[in-house]
Amino acid sequence: MEISTEVGSFLRWGNYQQILSLLKESGFTAYDFSMSWEGDSSELISADDYKEQAKNLRAYADSIGIVCNQTHAPLTRERLKEYEYGERGEALLIRAIEISGILGAKICVVHQLKNVTPEENAAFFKRLEPHAREAGVKIALENLWNWDHENDCAKIVACSGHEDFKRHLDLLPADVFVGCVDTSHAGMKGLETSAVEIIDTLGDRLQAMHLSDSNYKDDRHWLPFTMDYDFEEIIAALKRVQYQGDITFEMDKFFLNFPVELVPSVAKITAAVGAYFKKRLQEE
Repeated sequence: MEISTEVGSFLRWGNYQQILSLLKESGFTAYDFSMSWEGDSSELISADDYKEQAKNLRAYADSIGIVCNQTHAPLTRERLKEYEYGERGEALLIRAIEISGILGAKICVVHQLKNVTPEENAAFFKRLEPHAREAGVKIALENLWNWDHENDCAKIVACSGHEDFKRHLDLLPADVFVGCVDTSHAGMKGLETSAVEIIDTLGDRLQAMHLSDSNYKDDRHWLPFTMDYDFEEIIAALKRVQYQGDITFEMDKFFLNFPVELVPSVAKITAAVGAYFKKRLQEE
């Protein structure tokens, strides 16, 4: 069980090699490689030589003893309509899966289409299935949300709720498609679910996480034990389903609150929290 965090929160610290060195020195054993928006020329995924860059990053990670446990595919701006990817977007998803394989990631998180049925999402993901198999990477769907401005709360979309999330996964091959629980999303007001319900419902299809704390209303992505979530309940649920995935943080909103000089200290306390989760989950 690896202790990991996404690298997107650390881009102001330095280049990818410097970020991986920081994570290794802070106590992380793995990293979640963030692939950002289309058109960002600083991103590896947008580069013409993306394969060579990915190979070089993999070689550097191997040399310092840190692994890529999972990745996050880009949220493309090119959409046919709200929250759809478009032809260019799907091409970037395929590239993201290829990069994931080069980096050695077990899982690539790909946001499903938000405003369609489970059957329509299944058709979308099955177009990506051959590429995932070729790369040796699993694709994880994630519990998401939209915002209801009129009622000042989250709005239910595809996979927001535990039962709908399971219906999506039931339509897809279990050896390629898995679930990623985002704990911050799960507790948002208006979604009528929780991280515990998602964990219990997905069972062994749950193989990844975006771990963070929140306030039972917004999408805060804060350090666990600093806000309102009951992590004893979440740990108990993960143990019930015999969770075999990694401890992966997604806390961009938390990290970006600190001056850059404090990033190493914040990284160390986050890794320590990850080690605590790992210890608790491996207890008999």
